[in-house]
Amino acid sequence: MLLKFTTVDMLNTALVDVSTGLRVYDIATVLLPPCTEAEKEIDFTSVNETPVASSSSLECRHTRITDSCGNSLVSISWSGRHPDITILDEKIGGLTDLFGSTTVRFMPKILAIPTRFDTEYIWTATPNSLTLFDYDSDAIKGTFYQNSIRLPASFKTKNKTPSFQHAPSSSSLSPPSLTASNSSSTSSSALCSASFSSLAPQPPPHTDTPKSSFIPTRLPGLGGNYLEFSSHPLAHDVEIIISFLMMEILRRGRFALTPYTFEKPKMWQLKETRDLVLRRLRRNTV
Repeated sequence: MLLKFTTVDMLNTALVDVSTGLRVYDIATVLLPPCTEAEKEIDFTSVNETPVASSSSLECRHTRITDSCGNSLVSISWSGRHPDITILDEKIGGLTDLFGSTTVRFMPKILAIPTRFDTEYIWTATPNSLTLFDYDSDAIKGTFYQNSIRLPASFKTKNKTPSFQHAPSSSSLSPPSLTASNSSSTSSSALCSASFSSLAPQPPPHTDTPKSSFIPTRLPGLGGNYLEFSSHPLAHDVEIIISFLMMEILRRGRFALTPYTFEKPKMWQLKETRDLVLRRLRRNTV
């Protein structure tokens, strides 16, 4: 599956299926009244692995991910920068529960965290990349492309095997186009209801992802953001998506990159550009 982010703010965006052009997920984050309870959570962004108590004065937010039918799939309650995650009807908890690990082994240039649904699937982050790697098949199963220009396959290669082999996805249950007949609209509503009532780790059939190549621009705001991954039989697609988003926040903290901010995404983008230019200047003057 290849998804495109419609905005630069990954926690306030829509995700469009590139193979169909349909909007398959919506991610929205809102500010809540101040938190009143202190919680403890392992801060993966710090080298220190001791629990950090969150202050009652920290800002609280709520993130919600819905499918194309408006069904709520993911609920995240934020206490400061510490999430409390619920996926479908399963209460996950914090990052340690999402990734199935209480400690993280830090290496000089790589942040590697296992998945909770498959011991051979490892989230791998570097200063310039974020991937999901399967050590059993020795293959990349997911990649987060940032500030990249997508080059679609030519018409001659349109029917060739896609770059990512994946299990079926739930987005095939997306509503038909607005030009469909009334009976089709009724059928779409029924499919949405069926989709929500039978959500399972292995999603229904999905259109093949067109083969694409990506050129990183290395410049925030130039190009688009894409998420490409293969479905896993033991995890719903939305769990892989939210894990990628959490890993991106951790990656930025681990490698001292411009941290994600919940507000003013344009200002955050400008700050990221400034930090990038300063890092390059420092490298060139050393």
